[in-house]
Amino acid sequence: MNTMAAMRQKATWAAFCHGGPLAAAAYNWVEPRWRRKLERTQANDYDDRAHAFRGGDMEELTRKVYEKALRKIWKAEVQAPYLGFHDATEVEKLGVDPDAQKGETDELMERATSEDVRREFEEAFSPEQREAVCKLMSLIAHGEAYALYTSSTLLPVVTGTGSKMGMAMQVMEEAKHFIVLRAMVRTLGHSVPLHDSAFITFEKIAQARPYLKLYGMNVVLESFATSLFAQFADFPGLRHILPVFHLDESRHVGFPKNYYEAGNVPEEVTNSRRDRLARELLLLPAAKLIWDYKDAFEAVGMDCFGFFGRFVAKATRLAENSGMPLLRPREEFLAILNLFFNSCVRAFEPEKFTGYRDYTELHEGEIRPDILAIEKEVFGEDVFGIPYLG
Repeated sequence: MNTMAAMRQKATWAAFCHGGPLAAAAYNWVEPRWRRKLERTQANDYDDRAHAFRGGDMEELTRKVYEKALRKIWKAEVQAPYLGFHDATEVEKLGVDPDAQKGETDELMERATSEDVRREFEEAFSPEQREAVCKLMSLIAHGEAYALYTSSTLLPVVTGTGSKMGMAMQVMEEAKHFIVLRAMVRTLGHSVPLHDSAFITFEKIAQARPYLKLYGMNVVLESFATSLFAQFADFPGLRHILPVFHLDESRHVGFPKNYYEAGNVPEEVTNSRRDRLARELLLLPAAKLIWDYKDAFEAVGMDCFGFFGRFVAKATRLAENSGMPLLRPREEFLAILNLFFNSCVRAFEPEKFTGYRDYTELHEGEIRPDILAIEKEVFGEDVFGIPYLG
C-alpha cells in the first residue's frame, strides 16, 4: 500500500472512531424529539406502555366473540371436502363436537399462561436472562400490535380476490399473535415498553404510503419476526408458542413475493429511484434499535450483530424477489453493513475482534431443520450458505 493510501485509511479509521460517538450522541438527542412528534400524529391508537390499544381491553369482545369465532368457523375441508380446501385441524377432521373443541387461540392461551411453562422458564434462566427474554418478547409482541393495525390498512389496498383473502387472514393471525404473546410475556415476567428506536420504526411503517407500507410490513417486520421466532423456537417457556407462530409469519413473508409474481406490483414501485431510496431510508431508525436491544441478545448468549446481519440478508433477498429492491444492489448493501459491524467491534469491543467476519452469512445448522426448510422455501435456497459446524 502506498503512503497516500495508508494515510487515507488511517484518516478514515480515525474519523470513524471519533466521529461515530459524536454522531450517536447527536442522534440520541434527536430521537426522543422525533418520537414525541410522531406521537402527536400517531397512525393508530396503540399504547406500548400499557401494552394495549387505547379504549381498554374489552374482555367480553376479546374472549367471547373473537375466540368463539375462531372455534366455530365453518370448515370447508370437513363440510365440503370435494372443494379441495385444507382448512381444518386434526381435531376438527375427527368430527369432535364444536362445543368440546379448543380453538387454536384458546389452546395457545392456555399454554402461554400455564404455571408449568412459568416454572420451566424460571428454572432455565437467571433473573438477568429472564429480563432479557421479556424485553425481546415484548418487542415482538408490540410489533404484532402494529402488524395488526398495518395489515388491516393494507386490506383495501391490495388487488385481487386471493390477495384480499390472504391479507384478511393475516389480520386475524396478527390479532392472535398479539393476544397470545402479550399473555405469554405477562406470565413469564412483565411487559417492557418500546425503546424510542422501535417506536419510530413501527410508526414510520404504519404511516407510510401503500407500497412502502407493504414493504415495511411484509418484508421488513415479518422477516424480523420469523428470524426471532426461529432463533428462540426451542427456548424453555417459549418453545410451546413460537414455532407455531413461525409458520404463520412465514405465510405473511411469502405474500409480497407471490403478489409480485402475479404482476400486481407497479413497475414504477420496483424501478423508481425515489421508491428504492424510500425503502432504504425506512431502515434507518432500525439501526439504533440494534444497540437498544444488544444487551438483551447478549444476556441470552446470542450475537446481536450476527442476528441482525442474518435478518438483513434474508429481508434484502425477499425485497428483491418481491419487486421492491433497495437503492443499492443487495451485495453492496450487505458489504457496507458488514464493514460497519466489523468496524464497531474493532473500535468499541476490541477484545471480541479476531479478524474480519461476515455477519450476514446464513448457515444451515443455525436453526431447527424443520424451520430451516420453511425459510428456504420463503426466502430462497440460495440465501443459506455452507452447513454450520459449531
